[in-house]
Amino acid sequence: MRKIFFVVILLFVSLLSFSQMVTVEAKLDSNMFLIGDQVKLHLIITKDNKSKINFPILPDSLAQSVEIVDRLKPDTIFKDNKIVKLNQTFLITSFDSGTHTIPKIAFELLHDSLTDTIFTDSLLFTVNTLKVDTASKKIYDIKVPFDEPFSIKEIIEYLLWGLLILAVIILGIYIYYKLKKKEPLIKVSHKPSEPPHVIALKELDALKEKKLWQNNHIKKFHTELTDILRNYVENKFDIQAKEMTSYEVIEKLNNEKYVTEENILILRKILTLADFVKFAKMQPLPDENDSSLKMGYLFVNQTKPNDIEINNNLPNNDQGGLNV
Repeated sequence: MRKIFFVVILLFVSLLSFSQMVTVEAKLDSNMFLIGDQVKLHLIITKDNKSKINFPILPDSLAQSVEIVDRLKPDTIFKDNKIVKLNQTFLITSFDSGTHTIPKIAFELLHDSLTDTIFTDSLLFTVNTLKVDTASKKIYDIKVPFDEPFSIKEIIEYLLWGLLILAVIILGIYIYYKLKKKEPLIKVSHKPSEPPHVIALKELDALKEKKLWQNNHIKKFHTELTDILRNYVENKFDIQAKEMTSYEVIEKLNNEKYVTEENILILRKILTLADFVKFAKMQPLPDENDSSLKMGYLFVNQTKPNDIEINNNLPNNDQGGLNV
């Protein structure tokens, strides 16, 4: 029992002597400052080389209404190569007036197998507010916002962006409908050197001379025949016939002034038979091939401009007729 008591006393004396070799301190640059100001809090450790002690990890709030704003890196100062002095600085502030207390700060001290806790002294400081001299200075109500006159410069940028977005939307709608109708985005009119009906009749003559269907090139014959008539319709009536289906071409021609129901019927027969040949691999009779070519001539001759139409389009009717 005496041995145990002696060991406890020995440990207590060694721990006490060890802790006396290490000191910790907390101090403020000022114990009185204005509300919202920042003050430096210094934590200082003085120890020998063998002692192991680290700065504590402080929370963001040291006490009620006392906040840490910034944490600076520790500084190390050696004295006689034996004593080491460590200093870590914290910026603190408070937005509540009155007297505040920073409580004791604990440091954990390690030495071999011994562990001890050392505390700093608590700190007291006062936060003051600005004094207002109401005798010499009057206190006024908060002023209402001033009415600033309207200026076009304030919205010109937004207006330009709005117009640009609107133009992009309109352009997108225009492109969508053009592609949906299979029409070119920009219509470029190419006026042929000769009237459309003259060109069409010459091409029909050239097709007739090739004798395609007679040499068993039936699909090629109907393809070239419909191409000639579509080009004629496009140049004559300003209809994008080459990009349209047969049904769409007929629907467009129904609105033309100088196209009769008989003309429509003739062209429908030619286009319908050609579609069956090209897409359904139909083999028409020789008479049907010959009839399609003859109806092609008939459609062009019936829809070409006559003397009355030409005279109506002349600037002055007294300039004489034009025989075509």
